[in-house]
Amino acid sequence: MLTEGTYRRRPVRLLTVLVLLVAALGVAVSRPSPVAADAAGLGGDYVPLPSGAALLDTRTGTGGRTGVVGAGGVVTFPVLGVGGIPSSGVSGVLVRLVPVDGSAATVLLAYPDGTTPNGVSMLNPSQGEQVSNTMVVRPGGNGRIAVRNEFGSTHVIVTAQGYFRSSPGSGGGFVPVSQNKLIDTQLGLGTTKAKIPAFGTRTVTMTGGVIPATATAVLANVVAVDVTAQGWLGVMPGGGAAPAHSALNFEESGHHSHTVSLPLSSAGQVTFTNRSGGAIDLIVAPYGYLTGTTGSGAGFRHLAATRLYDSGSLIANGGVVDVQVTGKLGMPTRGVAGVVLNVTVADPSATGGVRVWPTGGVEPNVGQVHARRPITAAGLVIVRPGTNGHVRLKNTLGGSARLIVDIQGYFTDPIPVAPVEPYAASVGVQAGPVAGASLGMVEYAYTDNIGRVLIGHQTDVDNFGSVQWTVVSGNEAFSGRPSLGVSDNGRVQVAARYSDSDVWARTQTAVGSATWAAWSDFGGSMAAAPAVTRLPSGTMAVFAVDVDGKLWVYQQTGTIPGWRALVDRNFAGTPVVAQTRTGVRLFLRTSSGTVETAEYVEGTLSAWTNLGGTGTSLPSVVVSPGYRMRVFVQSLDGTIATKYQDAAGTFPAAWTTLGSYVSAGAPAAVLDPVLGRTAVVTRSPSGEVMLSWETAQGSGVFGGWSTAIPDLFESAATDPTIVPVTNSAGQTWLILFRNANNASRIYERQPVAGLAVASRNSTAAADQTGAAAPTSAARGAFAAHTLPAPPA
Repeated sequence: MLTEGTYRRRPVRLLTVLVLLVAALGVAVSRPSPVAADAAGLGGDYVPLPSGAALLDTRTGTGGRTGVVGAGGVVTFPVLGVGGIPSSGVSGVLVRLVPVDGSAATVLLAYPDGTTPNGVSMLNPSQGEQVSNTMVVRPGGNGRIAVRNEFGSTHVIVTAQGYFRSSPGSGGGFVPVSQNKLIDTQLGLGTTKAKIPAFGTRTVTMTGGVIPATATAVLANVVAVDVTAQGWLGVMPGGGAAPAHSALNFEESGHHSHTVSLPLSSAGQVTFTNRSGGAIDLIVAPYGYLTGTTGSGAGFRHLAATRLYDSGSLIANGGVVDVQVTGKLGMPTRGVAGVVLNVTVADPSATGGVRVWPTGGVEPNVGQVHARRPITAAGLVIVRPGTNGHVRLKNTLGGSARLIVDIQGYFTDPIPVAPVEPYAASVGVQAGPVAGASLGMVEYAYTDNIGRVLIGHQTDVDNFGSVQWTVVSGNEAFSGRPSLGVSDNGRVQVAARYSDSDVWARTQTAVGSATWAAWSDFGGSMAAAPAVTRLPSGTMAVFAVDVDGKLWVYQQTGTIPGWRALVDRNFAGTPVVAQTRTGVRLFLRTSSGTVETAEYVEGTLSAWTNLGGTGTSLPSVVVSPGYRMRVFVQSLDGTIATKYQDAAGTFPAAWTTLGSYVSAGAPAAVLDPVLGRTAVVTRSPSGEVMLSWETAQGSGVFGGWSTAIPDLFESAATDPTIVPVTNSAGQTWLILFRNANNASRIYERQPVAGLAVASRNSTAAADQTGAAAPTSAARGAFAAHTLPAPPA
């Protein structure tokens, strides 16, 4: 192929490329802009280039390079400011890549210049093959793209079919449609029932059905069928001039396909040109169309090319596999209009196709990737995720093949901003001691009323004045109470719901450190704050619920961890997690106000138990010896009620109400390490921190409610939480809350004489704690502290 407008015949090489580069473990993964939104006004719009744009041709010097690219060689070329592509504001370019006169079977990679490729292939041509594939590549910081050739030597041609904007401007958003055939010259579907002759053209109308008249372009699966001569297929808006660049290159046998950008004329038409010496049939099956404005459709978010799946072994003809494509790499778990995937069919034992469609959806009537035995083939596809963010691949080759799936980006539907939750509760945790110390440091965290996440680092557990606050959220905004967990290496991790409903997490750089590693975006589309915990295996896991009431888990293990859907039971709010002997027990509210519980053991859920009840606030759980759980809830009428597992692990049918006291928020409970009795605290309607004690160990009978510190008149603006700690006096616990000024307050449980009396006399309002008249130093059973203020 001397120019895009000529072709040549040659024998077909059947040498397959057996080497498929796999991304190395631990490769850093880029995350799309944290402003995860749709195309409407926030970027991600697609702009087609009707005539294409020549970016690189090493035969002619286009792009600044003349001569073949050798084994292991890299060629870079400018993209921004070339051929109608703007000089800035571009998040990705849809390019077509084709090798010419390759001396060996090879692998080609395309990636942003200035970055290190992660080994994910885009094209696997055999010796001398001139086949193409499309891909979406982000220009490097210098506005250039790099292409690497692994084996032999080859010329390289790259053309652009369109680009995606990173900021508002021209173009439009993506709208997915059925993946079925819209045009088929074999059937006379949407066009004349006749092949496109050699060097002939065919104009077809794309609009009027699933494609509206307002569409400006279509991203489609284009298939050259039963090719008999080497050549290429060009596309132009209907009635346009002959194309200067190919859209799809093919060899002289079999079917060839990949995603092609089809620019439409004002009449909704596109003209195909067959630039080969033989007649071909044509199939066009749209993935979706591009709207004419920035105010509608889904916006594109670029990801560094990453391997999601490799079957490793051969998949038999008719074999089906489901691959999770969302909820990973910082992606949402819902609201994704399409994922951009490169699907590779390796070592095919027959000639045919592989179909890709949403899991749970209807199988399309055409293959998305086509391969010729025994040649490895790759094709770009765009598929809307199906059930739980999965897509389905089906081998319809007529023989076996190895299947590989790489992701390059996705289109996201509109994502509403999560509103900041005012006066969300504070949390705290004590980590293990640093080397040489006997007591661990304490970490506190909360999200303030403007969405900042603050962490307080208490270096001396006996000195609350040692707390140092850090705003760890920068200029990002979060919502709801954060969650703290301690990893098996002793470092604390904080997880919080980001403003786009993703879950973000940060981990201490070292045990006891006041510094934190960068945020990790776990993705997700969660409707409430997450809960992070350490599983008995040592793996950190995050549980959260989405707007559909579905429970998800994100286990931080494996090369590419991701959210996994556990169950859809119309849950609402944040999960409450309690340790069991072999796993964790989850307690969740449903949308009807009941509480349900199940045990999660390393990926497996037990049956759910409906505990009944009414209300909306979070439950609180105390783990007693034998891993028996006592759960407290605020009922719809504001009273506090409890249930306790028996020795067989069964909860009673009825709730036991703790008197007629009406709480203003969620309860928090703890098993007191001194008395061995359970205490439960809440916030009263007037803001007082109220306390009720179990009257005897294991009795399940609770005394009356009173203020935690009598005659200390202050108002809590947040629900109180419990922080178990070990200080120089032994095991104890803290009541943590903030007042209306967002000042953090601590009521520290005191290891003083008379605590047993306190529990027996808990019904006495004037002397509820059994201690002497409170002083400024220690008010009865609790000492009050104000933590230092965060930096201004």
